[in-house]
Amino acid sequence: MTYVRETCGCCDCEKRCGALDILFVIDSSESIGYTNFTLEKNFVINVVSRLGSIAKDPKSPTGARVGVVQYSHEGTFEAIQFDDERIDSLSSFKEAVKRLEWIAGGTWTPSALQYAYNKLIKESQREKARVFAVVITDGRFDPRDDDKNLNALCQENVFVNTIGIGDMFYQPEQSETLVSIACNEEKRVQKMRLFSDLVAEEFIDKMENVLCPDPQIVCPDLPCQTELAVAQCTQRPVDIVFLLDGSERIGGANFQKSHIFVEDVARRLTLARSDNDNLNARLALQQYGSENQQQVIFPLTYNLTDIADALAGIRYMDSSSNIGSAIIHAINNIVNNPVDRQRVARRNAELSFVFITDGITGTKNLEEAIDSMKKHNVMPTVVAVGSDVDMDVLLKIGLGDRAAIFREKDYASLSQPGFFDRFIRWIC
Repeated sequence: MTYVRETCGCCDCEKRCGALDILFVIDSSESIGYTNFTLEKNFVINVVSRLGSIAKDPKSPTGARVGVVQYSHEGTFEAIQFDDERIDSLSSFKEAVKRLEWIAGGTWTPSALQYAYNKLIKESQREKARVFAVVITDGRFDPRDDDKNLNALCQENVFVNTIGIGDMFYQPEQSETLVSIACNEEKRVQKMRLFSDLVAEEFIDKMENVLCPDPQIVCPDLPCQTELAVAQCTQRPVDIVFLLDGSERIGGANFQKSHIFVEDVARRLTLARSDNDNLNARLALQQYGSENQQQVIFPLTYNLTDIADALAGIRYMDSSSNIGSAIIHAINNIVNNPVDRQRVARRNAELSFVFITDGITGTKNLEEAIDSMKKHNVMPTVVAVGSDVDMDVLLKIGLGDRAAIFREKDYASLSQPGFFDRFIRWIC
């Protein structure tokens, strides 16, 4: 379902899904990996962002509430409760999800489902609320766990949807596990090969339609409120690679505004203390032009002085553009060491590519580049400036996630607080 945002004065209309409890059960086992776990969290945030406002009072009989259970080995269950009084807005929910940390243990799926029902649904279920559960897993559960609990969520007025990610679920015996979790309703089972498919626009659309098929749109007559700022990547590791379009379409003045934006981001974020820091951010920048024109301005670094010095010496290519070759070059020369091919990006860090481009580019090597991004678990963000853009290309490099594409009217907007703060919140 496509939900078109309307405006009343300066404020967005509000979407209401009625009395609704949505429970996400997400696999946090070792086989998931840090980046894929982050994709799971982004999926949760993106879906909930589509569902309108969250009930301000969790004990209210109306409105939407959202809960999350992440699980790994026996007893390692962590939850965002339906009735947590601190979760009274979409912003507070997003922050709670972002604070969830990858557990990296075994996989006790049946026990996690039993825990989710007992501790979230059973203890706080509202009389007239519909309950939807979305379960995400990537593999077989520990044989010591009791498979009788696979259908623990299959209770009256609970609708269970299962997402199995990985090639193994195309085997009949593993597919049966997903069907059991989904209360033997095969139509509520979704199979994917890659975690990046979770955040694809078409899949988010599908989940929006499943969870809120008949929304009410209400336009309040209220002044706008500014969302509070959040921490700038202080409690989780993120390696951010900027890919800056140096083609002739950009122009020298706009190119300068772009690299000033990169420096502003570096100064805003909390940078890592070393290359082995398990928290905070590192940045890299590559300028690209034609198929054989790529320049690493600075590799992944936490040193603000090195970043500033490198940006001071940058020279605009004023060339044609081939973004596919740029992506491949960045993976081979920034994400990985070009000499020994060992990974330079931190394995426990989210790997983020930020494209500053209009998407008008040669398409040679683009499909190969997209596949490489997926294999390296890259989280893309696209900053598209101007009215003349190639949306098809932007969606491809954004891996189908329309929410990851920021549209701005001109390069001067990159330095404006409205855009800049939204960008920082997004990548953090």
